[in-house]
Amino acid sequence: MDISTLILYLVFVGVAFAAMQGCHYFVNDLREETRIEVSRLRRVRFAEGFSPWLRDILLAAPIRRFDNLVQTSGLKARTEYLLLGMIVGTAIITTIANQFLNPFLGLVVGLGLSVVLPYAVIVRLRSKRMARLTLQLPEVLGMIVRSLRAGHPIAACIGMVAKEMPEPVGPEFKRVADAMLFNLALREALSRLAERLYTVPELQYIVTAIRIQAISGGNLAEILESLSDLMREQQKLKMKIKAFSAEGRMSANVLAVLPFGMFVAINVINPNIYREAFSVNPTAINITLGVSVLLVVVGKLIARRIVKIRV
Repeated sequence: MDISTLILYLVFVGVAFAAMQGCHYFVNDLREETRIEVSRLRRVRFAEGFSPWLRDILLAAPIRRFDNLVQTSGLKARTEYLLLGMIVGTAIITTIANQFLNPFLGLVVGLGLSVVLPYAVIVRLRSKRMARLTLQLPEVLGMIVRSLRAGHPIAACIGMVAKEMPEPVGPEFKRVADAMLFNLALREALSRLAERLYTVPELQYIVTAIRIQAISGGNLAEILESLSDLMREQQKLKMKIKAFSAEGRMSANVLAVLPFGMFVAINVINPNIYREAFSVNPTAINITLGVSVLLVVVGKLIARRIVKIRV
């Protein structure tokens, strides 16, 4: 048995076990809907309802990070279902690709379309959602400052943000309010928020300020108001930098797309050019094309690094 056959065998075994567990979990979800309304107050935990051996696998650090990525991206789908879809999709696409490619390339295509592409999409969704959340933070701080000066405690201010603010900051603060509703301390609930949204440094400052004030005391309204002014100025500076670097980013995108566009255009105008080249020395042409694609990707990354200015 060669290595490619062994890989396919392991993939299909994994798909079979995942499908069986997925069907069992789906049936449990249907039964859960018939239970009393009080059970809906509790948020379903990751890997809840799975068999012990599979729960241990799902609670591993890499999959926990992927679960955090899914939660912060705003997707409503459960992480378990996404993982099951990736596994099944890899098996199906790999099987179809093996009809036209060798087993190794077929597996690469299956992993690329079923794992790498969805992962990149989820990362992109998380980045956009966190960018919107960052823009909402000054308004959140303004609401908390006004509530504090009106005499409300910080827990009530967080609950007000959860009710009044739209997605994405509203649901995130609602999780904090729900955690405190189930007798979790304010500092612990905010720590979980900071851990979940670790890609937003501005939120870390807010959480740190509230936690320090809860221990040492002080005028929290003035601290948060200063943070709000600082964040507004920072956002203005980021917008100016984005406007100044727009030309460089556009040039990088054009230069990255141009070689592929020229390749397609030449094939449409005169297909015999590349056809003759492939017939003479296909190995050299494949190596040349591979190196060219690699250089384009490296150039795109370098240009992105040049025009990306951190504030």
